[in-house]
Amino acid sequence: MRRYLSITGLIFGLQFIYAQNEVDILRFSQNFNLGTARSVGMGGAVGALGGDFTAVSVNPAGLGIYRSSEFTFTPSFNWNITSSDFLNVKNEERQRSLNLANMGYISFNDLGRESGWISTTFAFGYTKLNNYNQRIFMSGINNLNSFIDDFVDLSDDENSGEYLFYKDLAFQDSLLVFDSQTQKYSTDFKIDGYGQYQERLLTSSGSTGEYAFSLGANYDHKVYLGATFGVQRVRYDRNFVHTEDDPENKIAYVNKFIFTEDLQTRGFGFNLKLGVIGRPLDFLKIGAAVHVPTIYFLNDRFSTDLTTYYDDYSPKTANSPIGENSYRIITPYRIVLSAAGTIGKMALLNLDYEYIDYSKARIESDEDRFSDANDATRILYKSASNIKAGGEVRFKTMYLRGGYAFYGSPYALVDPNADESHNVFSGGIGFRSSSTFVDLSISRNSFEQAYYMYKSQVANGAVNTSYGNHLLLTVGFKF
Repeated sequence: MRRYLSITGLIFGLQFIYAQNEVDILRFSQNFNLGTARSVGMGGAVGALGGDFTAVSVNPAGLGIYRSSEFTFTPSFNWNITSSDFLNVKNEERQRSLNLANMGYISFNDLGRESGWISTTFAFGYTKLNNYNQRIFMSGINNLNSFIDDFVDLSDDENSGEYLFYKDLAFQDSLLVFDSQTQKYSTDFKIDGYGQYQERLLTSSGSTGEYAFSLGANYDHKVYLGATFGVQRVRYDRNFVHTEDDPENKIAYVNKFIFTEDLQTRGFGFNLKLGVIGRPLDFLKIGAAVHVPTIYFLNDRFSTDLTTYYDDYSPKTANSPIGENSYRIITPYRIVLSAAGTIGKMALLNLDYEYIDYSKARIESDEDRFSDANDATRILYKSASNIKAGGEVRFKTMYLRGGYAFYGSPYALVDPNADESHNVFSGGIGFRSSSTFVDLSISRNSFEQAYYMYKSQVANGAVNTSYGNHLLLTVGFKF
């Protein structure tokens, strides 16, 4: 989330100002694919398996394994549970959403040959890459610092984002105090003493989805090739409401203040995926794919406002202008290695290994080099390995599935979240006939993350534990 503070705040200065940073880069570089219910039930491990539409976003060579045309449709119900531990106070929030995880069309073309090039397959459709829906609530009595403390050190340049979106609002609401002797600013919170009740409600929503145009081919039932041209659509909204109350009346004239920040990100991206699958033995397939870096073209709309309630005066509200900025994010390349084995027609297993170096991502625009954000990306992020394993057991027309995925931490050791990893457990059931199929799956993605509301709070931030749950139903038709 854009105003999340990592240790970068200590290296490159305050990070909650209106500017794109390394957090934006990571947000659009990490993918937690949904796709079809079958693939989710198997932990997303479909790299060498093929025969599933989700393969177009993992290893498009899996299209070559198709032997018929197909249409799939997958709605998903998602609910995110986040518990927060802040200043020894625990809170829990839930966010629910209903959306589309997958819709795809597969067109199979039999070339009528017994050897050589056997068939080609064309695919077009949509796969959800990320779901950003989440609510986090943190609250407690803070005896060490205040959000307004950080406004003191911000720029006095009236044209800067630091001033327009933050410091000027505090000036307008009389929350900054100027000492004529020291010629420095301070706050009544620092002068009169801390102990304010703080709370922050952080809400995010939206998604990144991929529209894929894919082509696969089957050579002699031994080698399968594929390519996907992907068009990504981005919609990300984030809002936080930060409140500080003075229940013990330590501050002479301020009762409380409420600071609100709104961000909207819209955009699109392009990338290319190339893959190959080989079948050295009838029961074994080995696959490899490379994902060329995605280039995202993004536009932000950003605003802040500050309302202050006084002991003896009417409330006062200050609003920032609407800030807009266009920029590009280039994600790292991704390598996927896979192996799949079958036991007759009774069962199958698939294992995927993904490698991605998050430190290679970058942000740029025609007007700005984003030197600080790119330097922070190189220092704070590192390469990570993602491992996905899944299996399927067949009982006549019924299929039982299970899977596990481990997403390694993208953070280097200098970051408080260096040990953060995502663990996804999943399972599912399916029923198939010669012309139709129905699949149902459920998955849970759990992870823990440190969160700092602002720079001064780096010693007493929150620990948030999130559980992202997804229930998917795929209905498919073969023809």
